[in-house]
Amino acid sequence: MFGLGSTRWRQFSGILMGTISTVWANCAFAQITPDRTLPNNSIVTPNGSILNITGGTIAGNNLFHSFKDFSVPTGSTASFNNRLNIQNIISRVTGGSVSNIDGLIRSSGSANLFLINPSGLIFGRNAALNVGGSFVGSTANSLKFADGTEFSAKVPQTTPLLSISVPIGLQFGSNPGYIRVQGDSDSGSRPQEQGLRVSSGKTLALVGGELGLEGATLKTAGGRIELGSVAGEGVVNIAPIEKGFALSYESVQNLGNIQLSQQSVVDVSGAGGGDIQLAGKRIAITDASQIEASTLGAEPGGALVVKATDLLEISSTSSDFSILGVFVYPGATGNGGDLTINTGKLLLQGRAQVSATTLGSGNGGNLTINANQVQLIGATFGDEVANGLYAQADRGSTGNAGNLTINTRQLLIQGRGIVSASTLSSGRGGNLTITSDTVQLTGVKVDNRIGSGGLFASTDGTGDAGNLIINTQQLLVQNGAQINAITAGGGKGGDLTINADRVQLIGEPNNGLFVQANPGATGDAGNLRINTQQLLVQGGSQVSASTAGAGKGGDLTINADTVQLGGRTTDGLARSGLFTSSRVGSTGSAGNLTINTRVLLVQDGAIVTARSQGQGIAGNLNVNARYIRLDNNALLTANTQSTQVEPNSEQATININSPLLIMSRNSNIRTNATGENVIGGNINLETDFLIAAQNSDISANSANFRGGNVRINAQGIFGTQFRDVPSDQTSDITATGVSREFSGNVEITTPEVDPTRGLLELPIDLVDPSRQIANACNPGERQKQGSFTVTGRGGLPPNPRKAFNSDTVRVDWVTLNTNTNNPRQTVNTHSTIPIPQAIVPATGWVINDKGEVLLTAASTPIPYSFSNTATICSTPKSEP
Repeated sequence: MFGLGSTRWRQFSGILMGTISTVWANCAFAQITPDRTLPNNSIVTPNGSILNITGGTIAGNNLFHSFKDFSVPTGSTASFNNRLNIQNIISRVTGGSVSNIDGLIRSSGSANLFLINPSGLIFGRNAALNVGGSFVGSTANSLKFADGTEFSAKVPQTTPLLSISVPIGLQFGSNPGYIRVQGDSDSGSRPQEQGLRVSSGKTLALVGGELGLEGATLKTAGGRIELGSVAGEGVVNIAPIEKGFALSYESVQNLGNIQLSQQSVVDVSGAGGGDIQLAGKRIAITDASQIEASTLGAEPGGALVVKATDLLEISSTSSDFSILGVFVYPGATGNGGDLTINTGKLLLQGRAQVSATTLGSGNGGNLTINANQVQLIGATFGDEVANGLYAQADRGSTGNAGNLTINTRQLLIQGRGIVSASTLSSGRGGNLTITSDTVQLTGVKVDNRIGSGGLFASTDGTGDAGNLIINTQQLLVQNGAQINAITAGGGKGGDLTINADRVQLIGEPNNGLFVQANPGATGDAGNLRINTQQLLVQGGSQVSASTAGAGKGGDLTINADTVQLGGRTTDGLARSGLFTSSRVGSTGSAGNLTINTRVLLVQDGAIVTARSQGQGIAGNLNVNARYIRLDNNALLTANTQSTQVEPNSEQATININSPLLIMSRNSNIRTNATGENVIGGNINLETDFLIAAQNSDISANSANFRGGNVRINAQGIFGTQFRDVPSDQTSDITATGVSREFSGNVEITTPEVDPTRGLLELPIDLVDPSRQIANACNPGERQKQGSFTVTGRGGLPPNPRKAFNSDTVRVDWVTLNTNTNNPRQTVNTHSTIPIPQAIVPATGWVINDKGEVLLTAASTPIPYSFSNTATICSTPKSEP
């Protein structure tokens, strides 16, 4: 794994530390030596600890310096003395030695300073900058200019062509040198002027091979910081902007590695937030290091962009967080900037956060992640703040939160990892949108405690929460993880929408999908909608839209091909299921629960319920399915269990529309009620066949008041019937009240003929089959004894109680060969009678490749034996 503890980085650190020790041991005096390759060579004049650098060659507004060696020991100052009209001081180091800088580099006026050494740059703990313009430190081979010329540190010309135009690119060779910036691990112990800093609104850029920051500080107030690592040949383009320079890496094929460790800080915060760009192959932000682009005043924030082609790792094992963030600080009125991550893989582990947050009146910025894989490995327990990705409006702010968007092939969240779009104040929360091939959330359970990581869109203030939208092929939530849209305050909760091919929820009672109004909340909960081919909920997992406060609960709508619910938690206390509810202590009403599916399977104690346990009424339960199976203590309920609901009001209704409903092994459909003056609910069932067995009941009972209403419209009902009093030995249909006079209504509509007798109503005017015969047989000498007529084909039904309605078993018509040229023949007793086609009896059957049943015969058929008097069929005469 790249990052803290990486073998490669340990080797890299060891090499550099050895190099640094050797260099500082041999640096008793400043090592700044001109190489005499310019028309007007550089001049270095020592003055105590100050080395004054004069001379150089001027071309237009550019001043060129060329050095064989350039190092600044601790306590020394390298001072570029330049004319004030100079815009760019361009310095190269050609001698092949690393530049070790542990002192101060300064320049006159507002000139930009370029320092190029292909062999490497090391900035020590005491290194500092005091330049009026931007600073670019690079291990590129050369600097390219707009007129096509180059100022090369690798192949210096004795008479170089020096350009008067602006620099436009850094040309790298095949093996660029490294850049290292060191500082104190405890950033709080350093004076504020320490570290590498440039003037407000200017650019600080470090671009080389491997790039490492160890306890380093890089700052510019409202300016721009560029960190780039290049692993091979290529050109990093440079574009002048108002804040200095912007770099781009489109022409670079191979990027290198960047690591921030030991509480390193990269910060462009100011009255208006500055910009930060990191570009590398693998980027690690570890050991409570921080990268921040925040807004402190009225101006808008800038952009923070990270490009890591292979991996961006953010991690910390200390008590402090490693943070990548854009913030609007308290009192700031400017909007926050946007944070964008483009990477092969984003990995967060330990105490790590990526955040776009407002704490002021300005709006928070947007957080956007584009990656092949996003993986969050959260802590188990003990952390007040979990690691994760956040877009939020914090407490005390008045601005709106930004949106959080993740585009990836695979999203993995483990432990207490969090992805959250939220508001804790009056501002509106942002939307959380995830588009991923697969989404897998796995909680953690230690000593019977469950850590709930997951995806959240929430409000704990007066502002409305944003919506949570997931577009994926496969969604797996297990072991206590959650996807939750919450209101815990006065704001309205957001909607949770899931579009997936397959949704699986496995294990633990707080595992699942939730939209909810928490206790004390006055805002309404949002709605939950699932559009999927397959929904599987098992092991105590739940899909729930509920209210525990004064706000209304949301609606739960499921559109699926198959819905399968099964089982309980391992302790047996919590059922798997689908829920809309108003909970104990709530005053808000529950929402409706609607299921549109081809197949609904509820089994092994699972439940589908729209219920009330508080003062609000329960919602309605609507099920539209081609096939419903309830088995082994399965429940479909819309119960009211409260003494606080409005007396005499009608309660929830269950509406079921399904051609086939099968209930078995103590499964129930209920709209029962408990509580003073609380009537039972309603059940409306439209079905072709209702089959109930083994004490499976349909009930709209009231324990303390009047029973509800049950209406069943079916073609056939098997195994159950209406009863005044339910029994635990039979399957019953009931609407009982506190006493017989308070019984509800049961209305059952079925055909008048008992379907078990297999009777079919036939038409009155039947067609006479004998009048439909195309050819008749001449009876010859005998009198006509009777007639035999065959109509139809296809065999017999499987049993006498079922109609034959399939072509699976099919017998083809047997046609008669006729002589169309001789429609009528006379029997000649002397003629030879042709042997008719043999009819072969079937002796077996096979199934062909179309799934059809074909009859087969023995290999030697036995011809059918005719009677002595042969009969030849001819065109029949019309009968009177």
